[in-house]
Amino acid sequence: MTAPINTTTLAHNYRPDIDGLRAVAVLSVVIFHAFPDEAWLPGGFVGVDVFFVISGYLISKILFSEIEQHRFSLASFYGRRVRRIFPALAVCLAAVLAYGFVVLVPSELAQLGKQVFFGASFLSNFALWSESGYFDSAATSKPLLHLWSLGIEEQFYILWPPLLWIAFKLKAAMGRLIVGLLVASFAVNIALSLTDVSSDFYLPVSRFWELLAGAALAWRRDIALNAGLKHVISLAGIAAILVSARLFASDMRFPGWLALLPVAGSVAIILSISMALATDRLLLCHPREAPDLFYGLRNCDCELAASLGHIPFH
Repeated sequence: MTAPINTTTLAHNYRPDIDGLRAVAVLSVVIFHAFPDEAWLPGGFVGVDVFFVISGYLISKILFSEIEQHRFSLASFYGRRVRRIFPALAVCLAAVLAYGFVVLVPSELAQLGKQVFFGASFLSNFALWSESGYFDSAATSKPLLHLWSLGIEEQFYILWPPLLWIAFKLKAAMGRLIVGLLVASFAVNIALSLTDVSSDFYLPVSRFWELLAGAALAWRRDIALNAGLKHVISLAGIAAILVSARLFASDMRFPGWLALLPVAGSVAIILSISMALATDRLLLCHPREAPDLFYGLRNCDCELAASLGHIPFH
């Protein structure tokens, strides 16, 4: 099978601009939750969609490289996921539980324990789907609300690596597989957006297309674009994300067709960015240590908002 991507070492493939984009995504969600009564970023929740694209791109790029070099191991992959996620997640869950023991009555503490269980088992999206919508008052009062997105991400990575490995062994057309799965997931998203918005928001099958959009970028061959065209595409990508965060609102039927705007914006930025571009300089203006900080913050943004007093704890 012809390798579609450059399989040089990950250190040489480091993309600081993507870490900058990830910081923008996380901060937009944090601002959305921390200041719900302000009209600064009424669509800040689209940061989750941006993060899905980034995650699909970065993780799939690693998977393609390892599978093609015959050094892929499910145990190694999931070991890295555990080391990456669980330290920050464990601290967040422990802190929320400790605070709950102090301020909550027994019935409320039992509800919090349920949230912690589903958060730790990456099933928060299913728990919230069965109870209320993301923007309902009953949902926004839950301190572990945002762990639903981590649940969808991990559910994707339970299925995606073994599927890629099987497809490689069968010499399947990987590009067609990715496109087919992306289109199928997007079709489910559109259908549910017309009939059941809560299901569309929380169910993994209607969200996988966003991670697959990143995977498609990881699989593609490098596309030669001149500097001027890269500049236009990257600026359009930044504009798409900013417009989504500023103009979208919680009463819209999201994700549905609307999610195309932040997803396409993320794809455009990852596809076209280069060191000479103004957008790259914008996304690079963060400390080198920021990626891990923002990754941990992404897992704890609602807990942070709750601690600031903008989201009721119960």
